[in-house]
Amino acid sequence: MKQVSYIFPISHHYRAPFHERLRAILSHHDVHYTVVYCAPRDENVKKNDTIDISWGEKVSSTAFPGGMIYQHGLMQAMKSDLVIIQQENKLLLNYILTIASRIGIKKVAYFGHGRNFQSRNREGLSERFKRFWATKVDWWFAYTEETRAHIQHLGFPSERITVFNNSVNTALMRQQLSASTEESRGALAESIGLAGKNVGVFVGGVYPDKRMEFLINAADRIRNQIPDFELIIIGGGADLPLVNKLAQTRPWIHVLGPRFGQEKIELMALGHVFMMPGLMGLAILDAGTVGLAIATTAFPWHSPEIAYLEPGISGLKVADWENTEAYAREVTALLLDRPALERMREGARAMADRYSIEAMAENFASGVLKALAA
Repeated sequence: MKQVSYIFPISHHYRAPFHERLRAILSHHDVHYTVVYCAPRDENVKKNDTIDISWGEKVSSTAFPGGMIYQHGLMQAMKSDLVIIQQENKLLLNYILTIASRIGIKKVAYFGHGRNFQSRNREGLSERFKRFWATKVDWWFAYTEETRAHIQHLGFPSERITVFNNSVNTALMRQQLSASTEESRGALAESIGLAGKNVGVFVGGVYPDKRMEFLINAADRIRNQIPDFELIIIGGGADLPLVNKLAQTRPWIHVLGPRFGQEKIELMALGHVFMMPGLMGLAILDAGTVGLAIATTAFPWHSPEIAYLEPGISGLKVADWENTEAYAREVTALLLDRPALERMREGARAMADRYSIEAMAENFASGVLKALAA
């Protein structure tokens, strides 16, 4: 059997179904797929968003000054016919494998965005360094068509780029939503003290680019206009202490920390609008699957999945991204216009239906087979 390894720093909870599905598809083509990953570091420990994969290989890592990390996965890489690595400047093993690719002793592919969508300086040293190495591999697995366009622009051949359309396990979320009942949701609402009929929901990492103070300030303005407005915040991260402090004087804000599975879906189903004025990524599919209208801003540093949003159809994208009042005003207007809200909720469901972990794995597997044959 051909051997394919995907080497990455940590194993995120949300990625596990993708790896399982991809492994199953490739096994039908006599390809053995495995993952090689390391233990989570401080920030991901705080987020509590990692998981072990029983059939994967967990290796140690060594941290160096400047944030550089060496993953001790070279042995696993050299036994593979194709090695897939994440496109990150800080991963020292990448350079060894990329050089191996250049001299023709190892077939290597990148998995990534093509650039740092959160970079404040796209002409800075880090981004120029990333562009230099981006074309030095044999294959590319690109998050979205935007990534493909960027990689092509750098001179990488289009026929060696696979767009997989990054997703999460929307099928499982739909099953969990179907298993939810009005009674179970009512009991859950009572358990967290939720009483309002106009509910915003935030689910994701709680860190500076998510703009939690902006969110809570906007929530204050919304509540001034809609007295029974309440906000549910689900997730962990560096700014969770700040959020907890702000919520102490706002009993209508329910800060719940990280939640997963059925509980997370049922908590989301208590809401009407998904409020994420800062960085938006895969959470857009969580929101759409549950049927929440999406309310974000034209934040300049969104992740590539923001391309899935259709402003005016599946949600709001407030142009004046630094204006708390403008954001609050549009969310308030949406909550008060129930027909418009329901149309956007349905639009969000339709958006999420177009993407799935199954389609993502099929796209990715097709790319793996083409890369192996190239």
